[in-house]
Amino acid sequence: MSPGPGKPGELSYQARARLADNLLVRRRRAGLSQGELSERALVFRGRIARIENGNVTAQLDTYVRLAGALSITLDELLAGVTWRPGVIHSEIKAGYEVEFEVENPIDR
Repeated sequence: MSPGPGKPGELSYQARARLADNLLVRRRRAGLSQGELSERALVFRGRIARIENGNVTAQLDTYVRLAGALSITLDELLAGVTWRPGVIHSEIKAGYEVEFEVENPIDR
């Protein structure tokens, strides 16, 4: 997989990986299985698994429901993923900057 964004508007691999890590750490910290989070957030368990594997991104409403089900803010779920306008060619291209500040869940 390419490290940068593929299609316009698509998150880079690094951004998807950061979201995956954030969701996995927060879910484990809450003591929930993917199935339990699925029931709370009304999101298919398979979708949660694909987000946690970094294979897919979700729509905003999915992230809002996941954050709510985990009793965290959307900012906490999206921590470390920032966007800066990219270069404009024939169409708008944007890059994502990812800051990796992953907490060790064992230390908590």
